[in-house]
Amino acid sequence: MELLNKSKSKHFIWLLLTTNALEEYVIGCQTQLSGFFVNQTPSTAYLLREVVRQYVRAQRTQASCGDGTSTVQCHVLNELLRHEALTQQNLVERLGLDKGWISRAVDGLVESGAVFRQTDQIDRRCVRLTLTQSGHERAIALDETLNDHAAEILECIAHEEHGEIRQSLQSLLDAIQDNSKSNINVLSVCGSNGSSQVPTLSVHTKSRTRAK
Repeated sequence: MELLNKSKSKHFIWLLLTTNALEEYVIGCQTQLSGFFVNQTPSTAYLLREVVRQYVRAQRTQASCGDGTSTVQCHVLNELLRHEALTQQNLVERLGLDKGWISRAVDGLVESGAVFRQTDQIDRRCVRLTLTQSGHERAIALDETLNDHAAEILECIAHEEHGEIRQSLQSLLDAIQDNSKSNINVLSVCGSNGSSQVPTLSVHTKSRTRAK
């Protein structure tokens, strides 16, 4: 009986020591991992994604269009301002959004008088979307609002750094355009009439003295 009790005692002590050691090991790993993520220098790719994520979120807050227009409708207005006479399928491919979302957004803009549907003269099955006069005014107002927001962000950075930032942004834009052209298939504009166009990105800029 005494031997049995000693054996149990040794087993209990071993189990206790092992458990304590395991807990210390886990805590140590957690501390190291925490320090790794806190102290690790973020990569350029991570910084780019984080900048885009936060900037897009901030722009969505600004992009109310002042009249209750949805975010998707703002995207549509923005695209039609840069590329007149797009089809609904063009918008789906350019914006990378669900067809249903685009369809509802376009319907709302047509009903509000901002967008006009026009049948293509060559291919009667093709319907092109263009901005009306009021739609163009709304798109311009949205564009100015978003540009003002971007200028406000730049005002938080020393003016002597703006030239370098502009150069870096232009290089990044060129890289995105090149990457998009190499990864996106040629868009079919109007079904089977054989015409097509290559999707391109463009920047609608306005001269502003405070964001040079």
